Amino acid sequence: MTTMIKMVMGGLLLTGMVTTPVMADSGDDHGSQASQTSDQSASKHGERLSGSAIRDNVLGHRVTGAMADGSQYSEVYRVDGTIEGEDYTGQSTIKDDRMCLDYGSGDTTCYQVRMIGDNHIEWLLDGEVVGEGTLSAME
Repeated sequence: MTTMIKMVMGGLLLTGMVTTPVMADSGDDHGSQASQTSDQSASKHGERLSGSAIRDNVLGHRVTGAMADGSQYSEVYRVDGTIEGEDYTGQSTIKDDRMCLDYGSGDTTCYQVRMIGDNHIEWLLDGEVVGEGTLSAME
């Protein structure tokens, strides 16, 4: 019987089955640490910006990105509210905790802005992501 146990254990060791629970346990700890780091990162960077934070982080920058419909854009948002795109201009205002954009058509769209990392934003309408962009210095 002892020989049978040794043979089974030897076979399990060779196939890695005996070490799997130890590795899985170790992986779970690492996963928890990664999850905690991710949670800390999300709470640090992934929150919607207040009106003053939009003013501080978006105005005075170029934002290059894409909207959910696939359209690409690269716009400068000047501190005075002027929007400058390629071959067009507009006006931005901050209302409450939203950035409102008017390109002269009479329709103003107000977006919530969520900061992701140090230089990436998401545009949100009614809490849904409708676009994204990367902040850079104005040229």
